Amino acid sequence: MAAAKIFDILLEHEQFSNERLRRRAICKRILVLLKIAVFLAAWAFFTLFIVLKAPETTNERLISLQPNKSYSVNMDVDPSGRFVCLKLKGNIDVIRTQNAQGNHASDTHVDVTLESFTVGSNKTLWKSSVWSVYMVDAAPYSTNTVKKMINVVDWNKNQSAEKSQRAGDGDGDGDVDMKVSLINMSNKPAGVSLMIVPDPVDPRLGTWLGCLLLVFLYALIAFEIADRAFAAILVSITALGMLSMMDLRPSFPHIISWIDIDTLMLLFGMMVMVAILSDTGLFDVLSLFAYRLSNGKIWLLLFYLYMFTGLLSALLDNVTMVLMIVPVTVRLCEAVGLHTTLVVINIVIFSNVGGALTPVGDPPNMIIATNKDVIASGVNFGNFTLHMFPGVIVSMMIVFGIMYFITRNKIYTGRASQLRHSIEELEKLLRNMKDKQRESAMRRLSDLRERLKGHENNTTSANKDFDSNLNDMKRKYRIRDKVLLVKCIVAFTFAVSMFLLHSVPSMHGISLAWAAVLAAILLLILADLPDLDKVLSRVEWDTLIFFAALFILTEALVEIGLIDTVSNLVIDYVVSVDKGSQLLVSIMLVLWISAIGAAFIGNIPITTMMLKITIRLGNNERLNLPMQPLVWAMAFGACFGGNGTLIGASANVVSAGIANQYGHQIDFKSFFIIGFPIMLLTVVIAGIYLVIVHCLFTWH
Repeated sequence: MAAAKIFDILLEHEQFSNERLRRRAICKRILVLLKIAVFLAAWAFFTLFIVLKAPETTNERLISLQPNKSYSVNMDVDPSGRFVCLKLKGNIDVIRTQNAQGNHASDTHVDVTLESFTVGSNKTLWKSSVWSVYMVDAAPYSTNTVKKMINVVDWNKNQSAEKSQRAGDGDGDGDVDMKVSLINMSNKPAGVSLMIVPDPVDPRLGTWLGCLLLVFLYALIAFEIADRAFAAILVSITALGMLSMMDLRPSFPHIISWIDIDTLMLLFGMMVMVAILSDTGLFDVLSLFAYRLSNGKIWLLLFYLYMFTGLLSALLDNVTMVLMIVPVTVRLCEAVGLHTTLVVINIVIFSNVGGALTPVGDPPNMIIATNKDVIASGVNFGNFTLHMFPGVIVSMMIVFGIMYFITRNKIYTGRASQLRHSIEELEKLLRNMKDKQRESAMRRLSDLRERLKGHENNTTSANKDFDSNLNDMKRKYRIRDKVLLVKCIVAFTFAVSMFLLHSVPSMHGISLAWAAVLAAILLLILADLPDLDKVLSRVEWDTLIFFAALFILTEALVEIGLIDTVSNLVIDYVVSVDKGSQLLVSIMLVLWISAIGAAFIGNIPITTMMLKITIRLGNNERLNLPMQPLVWAMAFGACFGGNGTLIGASANVVSAGIANQYGHQIDFKSFFIIGFPIMLLTVVIAGIYLVIVHCLFTWH
């Protein structure tokens, strides 16, 4: 009887489990169908408007303005919305134009107004406030673009009543048109290009649409609904569909111009070199060296690894650093039985923190340090590094202490499941590999299977003593191709030399991107590889596509108006606070907006946006703020903020791609759980440091 009862219980439990699995399968199927429906709706939306709407025509008018003379351009279409957008291109001083209050009437400038007038008598019925556009007096000639959103709500309210009244009075001047008037207020001729957008995107609508796009992107990535590269492509094309809906569809060449080719070239060049370098066995030998140096003490080993990554990221850019150090880290963790994904995430965090130290350490710093207005404020390689040094070093030490207490137990857990997952991922990759690409992957797969077997027999590397681990690593890890290694050293030496020379003012032709590409070509020549496919197959193409799509999305958000709205809100708020608190408020706003924006938009796009805001704050005559503290705040925010999410920094995405090649998946959630609290901590440290040295004291 007892046996029968037990049998009934087991049968009932099995039926319950099967029912639960069936329901789970149904729910999963429903979610898949829902995802496809949402994606199809997005596809139908942007396809409809991209097919129906032609690319926006510029309608630019080249205007030659004689001294103290006026020029008028009639609008072809009356505005139907709240705003009219005017764009002027020419030898324009953007800073003085944005801060017109501090300029003198005698400075070279053009006064621009929007007016409505009667066609017959040319009588002015309505006139906007004057927009003063200041020109650059001296050479060299540089083309800059400024734009102005002019509110025409008052004109819209009155125009119908005015037309009706004049028609009822029998006035023959009933037709009303609008024109743009330009007056050259100097004694020198000036030339500008004028573009009139009669119905631009309403800033309020643009802000909501921009936020909606960002939420959509992060929902797709954070909940792993779609691959991050595909998610970025889908959302960026949806943004282009929105622009098309608003009659602002950009041309294809214009869209391509939004992509930061320099960043993609830098990544591509370094990926090619690291792919070739991995065949030499150097990464295996470096992991052996690091383990020997630590004498088997795991946390001493991790301390060396983290600090080495952080400090070297300051000399190289951190993307290059993670391309080289992540393969070493993966091999080392597998050899000594550590949680690989956890250690790789920590490595990336230290690369972002350490990369903040110098102008060449992180892409946002490169963007900041090469800006002409930042250079004009007195920022150079030396004082940039000096001002960032205390905040970076203190942050690295505190972060290591926090990581020790948070991960000291987790670092050894989940080893068996991690090995099984790595084996499964490698087996999937092997199915798609060509025969000539399978050798190294098969060797690695065999090694992982051996480690899993040892773990199940309780003889993992984590349980062995130091000498046993060291002998095992010596047997397996060695240089496989010494000649190729020498060739790689030559190419990497060239690349690093060019990176360092990039900061020398006289070396104008060297960019980080060209240095990486030229070094990659040099290595391809020296290596004399019979088959280029083997190298190109290891390039993280999905990472490059992800960044390209993200650049397009960011510029689309600029066109929609989200970026301008944020900029205006920041400046208006700083102007409204007490004079004695404006520097403190400006530093905190720049720091935290840069950090949060870097985490959720990406530190390269947010740096481009915040650089404009910072320059406007630093050059605002009403505020009279020093530029340099704002520059340091922006650098700290962008670099430290990149640790907040998986897509916050280039190094994060690149590291996740490399780890995936080795069978270790780093998803949005696992990175966010560790990275976001560390990001908040380091930004708080940077904020305290900046307040002490620039508000309590005046180091600047």
